[in-house]
Amino acid sequence: MPWMPESKKRKQMHERRVVEPRYNTSRWRRYRASFLALNPLCAECDHAATVVDHITPVRLGGEFWEPTNHQPLCTEHHNAKSGREAHKPHTYTS
Repeated sequence: MPWMPESKKRKQMHERRVVEPRYNTSRWRRYRASFLALNPLCAECDHAATVVDHITPVRLGGEFWEPTNHQPLCTEHHNAKSGREAHKPHTYTS
């Protein structure tokens, strides 16, 4: 059998995404719990919200701790929004 080069495998999701260390702090977990207690419904569909979403992504210049940059979303709408954002051309800020 002739030699075939190995196809390039796509990296696993946890290897591809940028990990924001602030999400793994007790401060964020407390903020998230209080935000979702005050905003229990998804901004898109009125189902139970499970995610605090940054309206303007932090990697694109959105403020991490600014409450006006947060919205409550259910997992389905958060995943859909994140997927759309992942496929848009963008410029990262530093």
